[in-house]
Amino acid sequence: MKKFTFVLLTVASSLAFVNCSSDDDKGGDDCFECTELGVTVKYCKKGDNEATMTVVGTGVSQTIPLGGMTWAEFKEVGCGE
Repeated sequence: MKKFTFVLLTVASSLAFVNCSSDDDKGGDDCFECTELGVTVKYCKKGDNEATMTVVGTGVSQTIPLGGMTWAEFKEVGCGE
């Protein structure tokens, strides 16, 4: 009985965590990608003053400040094109 309760509690906890994480981005990704010299970098909004920068295919990720820009301004500058 203890094992069953533990498994049930573990499953319920993991489902709650997955459901809550989808609320963090308000239901969808606000991201864009840039490719330069064969390397693709994905930028995603993280809060009001930060973005995450992920090198696609490697999983390397870093949080970067927007430097006083809004997310809309940051996206407009985009890939520097």
